[in-house]
Amino acid sequence: MSDQAGKWHPRPRSRPSGSSTRERLLQAADRLWSERGVHGASLEDIARDAAVTKPTLYYYFADKSVLFTEMVCSVLEQHGGGLRTASRAASSARERLVAAIAYLIRARCSGPRLLREGGVPLTIDQLSQTRSAFFRHFFSPLQQILDDGVRAGELRSMDSAFTAQALLNLIDPWTAREARPGGRNADQLAADIVDLVVDGIGVSGRRR
Repeated sequence: MSDQAGKWHPRPRSRPSGSSTRERLLQAADRLWSERGVHGASLEDIARDAAVTKPTLYYYFADKSVLFTEMVCSVLEQHGGGLRTASRAASSARERLVAAIAYLIRARCSGPRLLREGGVPLTIDQLSQTRSAFFRHFFSPLQQILDDGVRAGELRSMDSAFTAQALLNLIDPWTAREARPGGRNADQLAADIVDLVVDGIGVSGRRR
């Protein structure tokens, strides 16, 4: 079943015509490291994919950590913009959560996964940059939806930071691959996840 028409869809990863050498290198790093992991694609592989020489890569990025940091921050910013746009297309907290989660499932942004897996030694400043980008572009928009829902009386009082992280952890398996349980499309899977979190799995009125 295809995703419903009219929903926000992330732009496919493609090399725009006339893009700069730096942009081509960032896109190649995102593509290859997403597919193979940081240990599976060398800087030489990335340079070749971007149709430049390895010395050209080093002209723009001093080493692997510099390329990794800029690539992660770039994709987080790109998809963070899509996340905010998707969540603004709905009104209620539940609908906004569904829209945001469906976007993240479709987007399959590599940034959070690559950060978690590590593999590239980063300086303290680079760690700060990548973590700040994750918080600003991914974590904060999701937490804002939860906080807005609490203020509107649509969601119960909660630790919204904990809940936002729990939601990101819950959807993680479906942001890195195409297969979805039971043939669900992104909207159906997002709705089921939100139902699980908001309504729970217990029977209403029955307590131990």
